[in-house]
Amino acid sequence: MMILYYFYPACSLAAHICLEESGLPFEARVVDLKDPAKEAEYKKINPRGRVPVLIANDGRVLSENVAIMTYVADLAPQAKLLPSDPEARAQCMSFLLWGASTAHINFRMSFRPYRFSADPATHEAIAAAGRQNFWENLEDIDKRLAGQDWIMGKDFSAADGYALRFYDWGRIAKHPVETLKAFTAHKDRLLARPAVKKVLQREGSPLVA
Repeated sequence: MMILYYFYPACSLAAHICLEESGLPFEARVVDLKDPAKEAEYKKINPRGRVPVLIANDGRVLSENVAIMTYVADLAPQAKLLPSDPEARAQCMSFLLWGASTAHINFRMSFRPYRFSADPATHEAIAAAGRQNFWENLEDIDKRLAGQDWIMGKDFSAADGYALRFYDWGRIAKHPVETLKAFTAHKDRLLARPAVKKVLQREGSPLVA
């Protein structure tokens, strides 16, 4: 059985949702990255000390959200986590990669500016830039969702779980995410999905009761 290592409120939520939606058997193991001893033990699995990590059925270790989601989607084509049409699949991958390389980085800048500069004098400016850029990223997702149910249009995909992580980060950062009407409606549609609700409850997310 595959094993997913996750931590709330890390980006691992995206891979976690993808796995639950796939219907594939897996075990979810939480990693307390705030505990130095547990983090040190976890680094024996992933030396980078980051989540998510997926232990595949053959025991090999796979890291990085987009890689894990693509792997799971290919193992469970019936779940349609990635579009089968080449152009639509490329568009979905484009959103996932933008999430990992842009939205995620902007959020990290706003909360951990010390990872981007060793000079404390620059941290406030870095955090402010990250916060502004991340809000603009949330607005971009809201515009994309206007008039459609899911990131890819009429069909749910792996991209939607990633978008939920960004919405929740916006809430954590105290951005006025509730003013993003299309994005908030998208969040509500996701919360109505049994697999998504199960994952959020497992992770202890305040998005669900």
